[in-house]
Amino acid sequence: MIGALVLAGGNARRLGGISKGDVAIGGVTMLQSVTDACQQAGVDKDNIIVVGHAETDLKKTVEDPPRSGPAAGIGAGLPHITGEQMFILSCDIPFIARGLPELIANFGGDGVCFGGERAQYLAGLYDSRAIRDQVARLESDGGLIGLPVRAIMKPLNIKILEQNDSARDLDTWHEIASATQKGLD
Repeated sequence: MIGALVLAGGNARRLGGISKGDVAIGGVTMLQSVTDACQQAGVDKDNIIVVGHAETDLKKTVEDPPRSGPAAGIGAGLPHITGEQMFILSCDIPFIARGLPELIANFGGDGVCFGGERAQYLAGLYDSRAIRDQVARLESDGGLIGLPVRAIMKPLNIKILEQNDSARDLDTWHEIASATQKGLD
């Protein structure tokens, strides 16, 4: 069984601080595109947890304190996920539906994620136990607040695939406008 943890609590400074997950492309919010993709890849709706402030009907939590970073977001979502594997995804990758089957097909070791200029850890599929163990280590070493995702992922045996357009994150209004013109095909 696969679970999914979707981070939707960032500050979105380049978007003026609005919730990225609530931004719509082609009439569908980016968050809904990501969570729909998880369901299409076989994740049960009840095994998807959204961490952050974006609007959703799915299970939701917030890191404590709110907006304390992506590692803290992962830590907040972990108690709500079951299964041997979990997708960890950001809410601003609305094209990820095309990439999830590739992640499943290439899974091994502690996980797999897409790459490019750097590893895209928030576009990956991971061994749940490896993530839980690493989060527990970091929590016992001072906590997760303010830590980047790579603090969790870097020590693990993660296969990094080539860059994949389906994992392209949309961080600026220009990128969102361009994606809106092209649609979510």
